[in-house]
Amino acid sequence: MFVFLVADGTGLRCAFRRVAEPDSDFEKVAGQPAVGTVIPFDRAPILHGVCTTLRPHYIADADELVGRMAVAIPAVAGNARRVSELLHMSTMIAAPLAVADKAAGVIVVVGPRLRQADLPAVMAFANQTAAALETARLLDEARQTEEAAVLALAATIELRDALHSRASEHADLAERFAEHLGFDQARQRRVRYTALLQDLGKLSLPDSILKKRGRLDPEERALMMAHPGVAADLLGRFASLADLAPLVRAHHEWFNGEGYPDGLRGDAIAAETRIISIVNAFFNVTFDLPFKTEATVDEGLQELTRFAGINLDPALTESFAAMCREAASHKASWYQQMLDALLRSTPSVPAGPKDILSVADSRELRIIYRIAQETNAVLDLGTLLSRIVNIIRDVMGYYMVSILLPGDRADELRVGAHSGYAIDITGLTIPTAQGITGWVFTHGTPQVIPDVKTEPRYIGLDEKVRSELAFPLISRGRVVGVLNAESQHADAFSEADVALMSAVGSQLASYLEVAQSHDTLKREAGHDPLTRLNNRRLFLERIQQEVIRAAAAAESFSIVFLDVDELKRINDTYGHLAGDALLREVSNALMDAVRGEDVVARYGGDEFVVLLPATPAPAATIVAQRISDGIARHRFMAGRELLQIPGVSLGVATFPRDGATAEELLATADATLYRQKRKAS
Repeated sequence: MFVFLVADGTGLRCAFRRVAEPDSDFEKVAGQPAVGTVIPFDRAPILHGVCTTLRPHYIADADELVGRMAVAIPAVAGNARRVSELLHMSTMIAAPLAVADKAAGVIVVVGPRLRQADLPAVMAFANQTAAALETARLLDEARQTEEAAVLALAATIELRDALHSRASEHADLAERFAEHLGFDQARQRRVRYTALLQDLGKLSLPDSILKKRGRLDPEERALMMAHPGVAADLLGRFASLADLAPLVRAHHEWFNGEGYPDGLRGDAIAAETRIISIVNAFFNVTFDLPFKTEATVDEGLQELTRFAGINLDPALTESFAAMCREAASHKASWYQQMLDALLRSTPSVPAGPKDILSVADSRELRIIYRIAQETNAVLDLGTLLSRIVNIIRDVMGYYMVSILLPGDRADELRVGAHSGYAIDITGLTIPTAQGITGWVFTHGTPQVIPDVKTEPRYIGLDEKVRSELAFPLISRGRVVGVLNAESQHADAFSEADVALMSAVGSQLASYLEVAQSHDTLKREAGHDPLTRLNNRRLFLERIQQEVIRAAAAAESFSIVFLDVDELKRINDTYGHLAGDALLREVSNALMDAVRGEDVVARYGGDEFVVLLPATPAPAATIVAQRISDGIARHRFMAGRELLQIPGVSLGVATFPRDGATAEELLATADATLYRQKRKAS
């Protein structure tokens, strides 16, 4: 059987041949190999007709076949009959390889006993072969498109001078290592592409970071840490490159789980990425050294073993070293080329930051990165604080972590969030004059307590705690909170923990200040600026929630609507400052008369409203009387005069008796209020 593919539209080129007798020396007799032979259409009219009509053709005359072969391939004309005998070419079937109504080639089957009845079977085989060839062609085109996209992106990285990229050299060595490990072609390509694109995210970084000499500050390192995610997001937008996204995202993960951005560990990191990490580390300890000798590679391989089990896969590191040493002993050409390139090279990153980080660096970056991600997604202060303490406890492995913020009073701190505590201490207040956290907040200086049992300032909530680290969160010169960590072990915190908290704390303080500002604005938006009570908008949200809750639980609740009497007279007689003082005192009286779960709001002007959850009508009437009596006891300042509050008119409504919606309840209470006001007048 022979497979011929159309060549430039003018003829056919033999692409494959298979003979029943492998030892046949027909090609030796023919004087040339079959594969690669080109037959012009004008010398093979039968085959041309098969391609044109897309119909098979059958020949049962051996002499005709010898003659046609001699014409089609002049080089074998002298030995055509002998070649025909070796191939047992008494009969022939030629079938088109049809793809989308067009011939891509021809299958030619020859043998001693082919029959006309064999045409359907050969045609079916030809159709299957054509489909397979088309699939292979499309896959090849897809691979070419994919490679073109990768090379275009890699070229963009190369054009960024600040990166001093050796991506192609990394890719060559990584692909060779993948082949050494027995990876198939597809996985070898993924390894190569990942090596080429691993720095793609750094295109988003400014030159000031990429070219900076010395250590990056925490904010700069947080930006540097984000680059794998940036690259992964970009690659994920291309369908053909999407499978590279997780590989590139993970190229700074460490085998022991201390890497970034996701803290992946061991086999959770794809093997392709673990290969890249080894190759990157190899270049760091060889090509990037200022001085190199022929011993540099072997010294570098020994250096890699120090990282095995830390940031590098131990088994793969051993395999990589074995591959290089075997290539060196056999003087493999690729190894000699790499050695020559090494001796000629200059360090690829003479001024910029290194990618190999200490464990402390990695933890710091993971905390900063994860907190930054949360800050971008969450501005609610309570939620943000809760996630922050969980992140710090998770990354650092601390027993308990809490954040304390300034309380409502100037002389107290309150627990904003905590993680690891056996009880919920959120909202717990501590005087700033007491405890280690109070001292740290007051003095703005961190404290490490090796043994809390010998520390009289320690306020304990867990008998298992033995040591403590409290760190002030300072933003723009002002202490905005305290980050507190506790351990079950004595002397568990070192200067390294303080240094880590210092780096993380500056970022955390900035995030907290932003979140606190947002929380203040949010609170202001829901509160009346004069009385500090809830405003109308927030009250309507709460009563709507209570309607839904009470309806689901088949419970009742009530509201008390009240109107301050004679406010206009007070304003006209004593001025608006006196009227404001009156309204503030009414709000104080209301807060004194209700429970903690009740919702008090200034509804507008001289109107106030109180939501009484789970309160039936009789109890609501008692509360309304208590409000009225309490207001009657309060006084307010009008200029220099201390005046009694003129009084209030009240209306009560209960769900669901007086209304099934918030609007109906408010209307009923308002109507009751005005009936009382008219009756009183």
